[in-house]
Amino acid sequence: MDYYCAMILSGQEKAFKEAATAALPQARFYIFERRLQNRSRGWFEAPLFPGYIFFQTEKLTPEFFEILRNINGFCRILYDNQHPTQISGQSLEELKLFIKNGEHWGISKVQFIPGQKIKAISGPLVGLEGQIVAVNRKRKQITVQSSLTQDGKKFDLLYEDVE
Repeated sequence: MDYYCAMILSGQEKAFKEAATAALPQARFYIFERRLQNRSRGWFEAPLFPGYIFFQTEKLTPEFFEILRNINGFCRILYDNQHPTQISGQSLEELKLFIKNGEHWGISKVQFIPGQKIKAISGPLVGLEGQIVAVNRKRKQITVQSSLTQDGKKFDLLYEDVE
């Protein structure tokens, strides 16, 4: 299976996924959402990669691409439509870990070991410990840097402390 990323209109991730799944049943489409909390909205889910959808297919044929292109909200396949780039290497391993963790990410349980790294016991941080770039204990957030984007996008995930 080959893995790709498509840029779509921000805010249309769910609608695009439904339409793409119906139009292209031979492919699998993924959007990842994380659980967040703030004072005004309370608990809510937000896209991990707003405006992007990942997909896997046996082969990216011209027919497949034409159907994808005609789905409302489609912008382009990364890096451009003339030269779609397969996700590979470290990025592919990270994407497979995301897929394994599921599309809806809750709160991870982590353990802080003195003098050592953070150890994720459960949740979406399991397997991402090496990519943690910051910890905000007051807000109970861990910042993770992803290799799925060229600029190394950073995102925050919530955690619970395990004693």
